[in-house]
Amino acid sequence: MTILITGGSGYIGRWLARELDDRGIRVVAADLQPPAAEMKPALPASACYVAVDVTNRAVFRDAAQGEPFSAIVHLAGIVTMGCERDPDLGMRVNLGGTHNALEVARLAGIPRVIFASTISVYGPGLPQPIAEQSPALPLTWYGQSKLMAEQLGLYYHRRFRLDFRAARLAAIVGPSRIVASGSATMYTSLILERAARGEPYEIDVDEEAATPVCYAKDAARALAALATVEAAPQRIYNIGTGQATAAGLVEIARRRAPDAAITFRPDPAMAAVGRISRDWDLSIEAARRELGWVPAYTVETMADDLMAIARETL
Repeated sequence: MTILITGGSGYIGRWLARELDDRGIRVVAADLQPPAAEMKPALPASACYVAVDVTNRAVFRDAAQGEPFSAIVHLAGIVTMGCERDPDLGMRVNLGGTHNALEVARLAGIPRVIFASTISVYGPGLPQPIAEQSPALPLTWYGQSKLMAEQLGLYYHRRFRLDFRAARLAAIVGPSRIVASGSATMYTSLILERAARGEPYEIDVDEEAATPVCYAKDAARALAALATVEAAPQRIYNIGTGQATAAGLVEIARRRAPDAAITFRPDPAMAAVGRISRDWDLSIEAARRELGWVPAYTVETMADDLMAIARETL
C-alpha cells in the first residue's frame, strides 16, 4: 500500500508519514519544498518527496500517476490568519487545491481521498455537544473555505463514487510547530513548549481563549485510520483530544515548570478568533463507533509528552 500526502512536508504531514511508516505503509510526501533538515519530526527515511503545488493540476496529476496509490491524504492548505489576510489565496489553495486533489484522484484512478478539515466550520451559539450533524456556520475565511471543500468532496462521492472521507480536526497541538501562514491557536502548543524550554512567552490571545485541541500524534492516528479502514459510513468525523483553555494550559505548564515566564499580551484580532470555540463540547463518538479511533492522550498527558519532547531537543 502506498499513500500520497499533500502538504507532506508540513507539520501534520510529517507526523502522519511516521505513523503510516510504522504501519508498514509506503509514503510519498508532496509539497512545495522538502522539509528543512532541522524540522522535527523528520520524514521517515523510507518516504519519498515530490515537488507539487496543489494549485497546479498538471503537476499534481503527474505526481499522482507515478505509482499505484491507494489514497491521497490531502493536508495542504492555508490556515486561519493566512486566510484572513489573503482570502483569495485561502480560497485558491483550500478550495481550488481540494478540487484538484479530487479531480486528480478521479483521473488517476486513486479510489480514496482523505481531507483534513477543521472544527472551524462550526460557529457560536450551537447546542452542545457538537456532532457532525450540527449546523456548520463558520465565522472565518478558513472555516468557510474548508466547509466548501467538504461539500465538493461529498459531491465527488455522490457523482463519481469517489471514497471521500474528512476529519474535522480540533486545534492541532504539538512540539516544534511552525505555521508560516498564521494560526489563531498556536498558543496551545507554545505555552507548553516555551515553558519546557525555559523560554519566555507572550500569549497573543486573552485568558478567556479556549478551544477543543488535538494532539499531533492523535491527529496522525485518526488520519491513518481514515486512510486505511475499510468503510467510513459517516464520511465526516470530528477528531479531538480534549478541551483546553489558555489559562488552564498556563496552569498545567507552571505545575511542570514553576519558573515559566508566561504572560498575556492579547492581539485584538487573534483574541476575537480565540474565543469563538470557548464553550464547545466536541463529540468524537462517531469516530469511536465507526473508525475504532479514540485519542491516546488526555490534555494532561499531551502536555507531559509535548514538554518531554521539547526538553529532548534543547
